[in-house]
Amino acid sequence: MKTDKKNTNDDLSFHSFEQLNLNDIKLAEPLVPAGFPSPADDFIEMEINLQDYIVKNKEATFCVKVEGSSMTKAGINTGDIMIVDRSLTPKHNDIVLAVIDGDFTVKRLAVNDNSVYLVPENDSFSPIKITESMDFQIWGIITHIIHRAR
Repeated sequence: MKTDKKNTNDDLSFHSFEQLNLNDIKLAEPLVPAGFPSPADDFIEMEINLQDYIVKNKEATFCVKVEGSSMTKAGINTGDIMIVDRSLTPKHNDIVLAVIDGDFTVKRLAVNDNSVYLVPENDSFSPIKITESMDFQIWGIITHIIHRAR
């Protein structure tokens, strides 16, 4: 996947979609069952533009390469590419790209009546309670995660 490198901060690499060409990827039809394959099913090949599928608001969407293990139970691992949409309003249980006191982090957002937490998806890490003394901002919502299956 070729993307333009936009900015680097600590362990996150930011990329834009300007040079990303996902127009010529083929899609097999019909849907593929996760059980036993049916040898009787023929398939018809058609094209799918993955950029249209994963990017709803191009101006507000960028990708970030992951470094670290705090979100492994959510299926987010080092080397994965996260698609981040800044146009979405954060809500409870979203996975967010946040900035706390100048440092980027990816965590699950937990909101209750009195508190906001950023919760890791790895038991080796502790939740972060957001306080008024912190410089806290949510940069965007993680909408998709791209990683190799092999």
